[in-house]
Amino acid sequence: MDDAAPPSRPLHEELAALRLQVAALQAAQEAAHQIVETVRDPLLVLTPDFRVQSANAAFYRLFHVSPAETEGQHLYALGNGQWNLPELRTLLEEILPHNTVFNDYLVTYDFERIGLRTIMLNARRIDHLEFILLAMEDVTVRRQDQVRLEQFVQERTAALAREMAERQRLEQEAQRVLHFALLGRLAAGVSHEIRNPLAAIFLSVELLEEELRDLAPESTVEISQVLIDIRTNLVRLDELVQDYLSLVRVGVAQLVPADLRTLVAQWAQELSPALAAHGVTLQLDALDQLGWVALHANTLRRVLVNLVDNARDAMPQGGTVTLRGRRQGATVQLDVEDTGIGIPPERSRQIFDPLHTTKPGGTGLGLYIVREVMAAHGGQVVVQSTVGAGTTFTLTLPMAGAGETP
Repeated sequence: MDDAAPPSRPLHEELAALRLQVAALQAAQEAAHQIVETVRDPLLVLTPDFRVQSANAAFYRLFHVSPAETEGQHLYALGNGQWNLPELRTLLEEILPHNTVFNDYLVTYDFERIGLRTIMLNARRIDHLEFILLAMEDVTVRRQDQVRLEQFVQERTAALAREMAERQRLEQEAQRVLHFALLGRLAAGVSHEIRNPLAAIFLSVELLEEELRDLAPESTVEISQVLIDIRTNLVRLDELVQDYLSLVRVGVAQLVPADLRTLVAQWAQELSPALAAHGVTLQLDALDQLGWVALHANTLRRVLVNLVDNARDAMPQGGTVTLRGRRQGATVQLDVEDTGIGIPPERSRQIFDPLHTTKPGGTGLGLYIVREVMAAHGGQVVVQSTVGAGTTFTLTLPMAGAGETP
């Protein structure tokens, strides 16, 4: 027995279903129309095969076209094919099928009726209504403003770079002028400081010649004093020359790893007799804390000599100079401490200035050389002082790398 055929659907039910479908389609079209008319920017409603279902008034105003030229037409055929753009085809045919929304896609084109424009496209695929919304925004003016702004920024950046280069050149020129001015002052100081002991030596030699021409038993004492004066001024000349040589060497000094502990002990031994002659005791403390540093021995020795000489001058009645070693992290520190008269606070800011001195016959170079030599060694010098109690200069130097030590 054959199975019975399913009863056919009554005609009135099919008509009702059809009416519902038509009503839904009309509702969708009405919704699309409302969306199109609500949006202030140009907007197209496209069918899945990219035909224009509708457009809003903003679209017609912007592109100077009519509904008759637009509705029902394929998008790529609009305006004699001017919308058949590679960028637009990429958006609609390659990007949008994989994305519900795609925003801010820029197209620049010379449109037939409105000229060169930059249009920002935003597309949305609405699957349940089976249409595509293609919104457009004319950003031509904004892009032109942006280009002008970028050009302005580039021009200002270039101008600022030129101004900075010119300022740097002027600063370098000013530094050069100051440098030569300082060299001039130093040269004048050299001339003056060398002439004074030379004049004293010439006078002593003349006195010595007179004594030798008329040699008497009592002349021995006078001759001895003259020889002492000559020796003193020669020592002063030698120290002056060494100071200026240190300034010359500091700019080209080649730093070599060396054991600072050994060098300080050696230099201390050389300085002790002269200090003892002035009633000053030299003490060494914790030099084993000093290690290997990259240094230029001659200029660094000059630093120690200048500091010890200053300490001696600060103790006219005698006292104690202590050289104390200390290690802190990756640096070593050497204190040069005296028990002298101290430095007034108002002077402490000037003591490292070139040609600044308060000592009779001083050149004003000693502490300036100390600062410059320490800077050339990658180190620094600081001072702490109490009037009436003494002064401590602390030299800080970076330790040599492990690969630099023997």
